[in-house]
Amino acid sequence: MKIESYRRLCCGLAAYFLTFSLCAQKVSVGLFFDVPVKSATLAVQSGSYAVIVDDTLLIAAIDKGASMQLLSNSGGVRLRISGENTGTFASVKVVGMGDEGTFSILCHNPPLPMRSYAQHAFVRSARDGSGLLIINQLDEHFYLSGVVEAETGCTAKPEFFKTQAILSRTYLYAHFNRHGKDGFNLCDGVHCQAYKGLLTRCRRIRAAVGETEGTIVIDREKRPITPSFHANCGGQTCHSENVWREKLPYLRSIRDEHCKYQVGARWQKRIALSEWRDYMSKNGIRVKNPRQLEFEQPLRKKYYEVNGKKVELTKVRHRFGLRSTFFDVRIAGGEALLTGKGYGHGVGLCQEGAMQMAEKGMTCENILRHYYKNTRLISFSQALSTTVMQQDSMLFLFNPWRNELPDTTTFVDDVVSQDSAELQN
Repeated sequence: MKIESYRRLCCGLAAYFLTFSLCAQKVSVGLFFDVPVKSATLAVQSGSYAVIVDDTLLIAAIDKGASMQLLSNSGGVRLRISGENTGTFASVKVVGMGDEGTFSILCHNPPLPMRSYAQHAFVRSARDGSGLLIINQLDEHFYLSGVVEAETGCTAKPEFFKTQAILSRTYLYAHFNRHGKDGFNLCDGVHCQAYKGLLTRCRRIRAAVGETEGTIVIDREKRPITPSFHANCGGQTCHSENVWREKLPYLRSIRDEHCKYQVGARWQKRIALSEWRDYMSKNGIRVKNPRQLEFEQPLRKKYYEVNGKKVELTKVRHRFGLRSTFFDVRIAGGEALLTGKGYGHGVGLCQEGAMQMAEKGMTCENILRHYYKNTRLISFSQALSTTVMQQDSMLFLFNPWRNELPDTTTFVDDVVSQDSAELQN
């Protein structure tokens, strides 16, 4: 091994393990979790990497432009470097020196768009034998920046990005080990939070993540909230129990004027009357006159109701692929004409509404106050007594049951607005 390569390896790995020993806030993300990846190419984009196979150093340092092919093979990972087979291993670790490196992954089977990632990659065979399990391990701020970009795009104002960063961090802290049984913390799909890799286009997002560092939203029981959000509420958000059964005191239906003229605010869909009538009949709503199937929602409802018979609107939305449950129905010309408002489940923060609030100069605190009632903002760094460090597993866990929050916490909103109170009645 060349002296320079050995020096770089020692410095890089020392920094890597020192970071872990200090309980840095690392996140392990399962990539392409819902896709059985059979083969992929990993290429170094910046920095230097060590390649470790089965906990044994294989290559001390590879630099920009170097690549390797990873193939699923009989319960292991077959590794090819520069076109040559290196062997089949239980695990392959590609460790960035000093946490500064970036790499790309291009999946060949199945073919998927290339994505870039920061810091480290761990690869092994999926437990069910379906293909490769690829894990990206990286610092929290890199992860959250990627999540915010994937969830929101890059055109909003900084205060909106701050809002989304706080919500994404709250989710991370509340569900940190959701995939612990799978060998990582969170997946990169909508089951957890959408994550498409390294932030590529918007520095304002990274700034927003930094400016809100450690800030999360908690409820009155001092637990991280369920930070629900959707694209557009159509002018009124939805009670949590209308969608997910559980009634949460901070996810109450409120009127929202900010999103009513945005892209996702209005929609229409035509459905053959015979199909609509047949579906309703199977769900207990049988009528002689098709006009009886007409329906109005001046305010959000939980049920589509005709003659005392009910069908949950969430079921109707799922069956017909509707943008939301907030719609009216008119019967005309052999069709059911659905005129709807909003895009998404409608619970919690309305993204297009929040973007408009940021455009009008409102702060992230104002925005959170509007959508999440009876919650608090807390700086996680000020509440280390509620943090449990587990050095052996490199996890940090928020403990919501300990009564040790600092006096500096402030209510986002302690009074439900008149509109919100009216909607709850």
